[in-house]
Amino acid sequence: MPCLSSSADIPSVPSALRSGSAWWPRVGLWLLLCQVVWAGSGCVSSTPYRYGKFHPDDYERQPVVVERGKPHKVLDGLAWCVGIPSKIFTLNSKTNNHNVSDETLAELNEYLEENDLTDVYVSVNDYNPKLQWQRLRENTSIAPFWKYTVGTINWLGYTFVPNRVVGGDEYNPFTNTLIVSSDVPVLLLNEAAYAKDIHLRQHPGTYATVNDLPVVSLWRHSIATNDVLSYARDRADWQTESMAYETLYPHVGATTFGSASHFVPVVGPFMSAVGAAVGQVAGRTVERTQKPGSTHLPPEDEEPPQVAENSADEPAVVQPASAESKPQGKARGQRVRSADSTKSAAQK
Repeated sequence: MPCLSSSADIPSVPSALRSGSAWWPRVGLWLLLCQVVWAGSGCVSSTPYRYGKFHPDDYERQPVVVERGKPHKVLDGLAWCVGIPSKIFTLNSKTNNHNVSDETLAELNEYLEENDLTDVYVSVNDYNPKLQWQRLRENTSIAPFWKYTVGTINWLGYTFVPNRVVGGDEYNPFTNTLIVSSDVPVLLLNEAAYAKDIHLRQHPGTYATVNDLPVVSLWRHSIATNDVLSYARDRADWQTESMAYETLYPHVGATTFGSASHFVPVVGPFMSAVGAAVGQVAGRTVERTQKPGSTHLPPEDEEPPQVAENSADEPAVVQPASAESKPQGKARGQRVRSADSTKSAAQK
């Protein structure tokens, strides 16, 4: 990708707004540059993955509460049609399909448990404004000012424009609820990672409000995406990592550009498609470089040659390490059992 010659080539939003009738193409370029920069930096973090720890050791954890809505043929059919654009953007027919499998929920549940997020309420294709208002009032982690201003506005949006119809997987920090509409595990893990991010913040209400602003949401999306990638890498789960590159990148691009579309007249409605396209290219490019066996990855340390034991009157013969003698390390794409589980199995 060609580099810009100087900082003057990058238009700022304020200067674009002052430039007259041709300001909106410059804003579009600025947003595109933001997306490209994020996509280029969305690789897995080199630091060890840090699991969430939000409760003391003696805390008695409760199981994750999952509430499924009852099937409704007309509503579910309408919701599927409304979700067609998101299916196209992510190139995944299971996005916003409102038919979430038990296997997908099991992956989500495992992430929540391992990151000490069992207090998150999971709402699958459900609609319950009364319960959501109750959870808003009882959420003590959010300051009352944010609960009864921004939180109330979000609750009204949930009530009159329900996800049960319009779709979308999202975590609502004001009610501590993860709303599920897709049968795509990485999309749910991405929102669960946002819940983890919220739990880590000292002022979650302020952080959530700022990250609901157009373009600024790229901040929290980048944190959540990196968490999912690092989580998959820590578990040596290449399938999840690969799906994250293919699905999360265009999803974040479409979401970020879509929220900023009202700043860009004429082409605003097409901004989500532009963001998804940029995300698709960037995600699949990064996927190729990170794929096990890729020439872009640094070579693994090779075992030094072995020396055969000979008699004293014969010279030593150097032999290369055979495939059988190489240590069997953890391979990416495979689930590795923990030492505790192996020990317990041996005792049995």
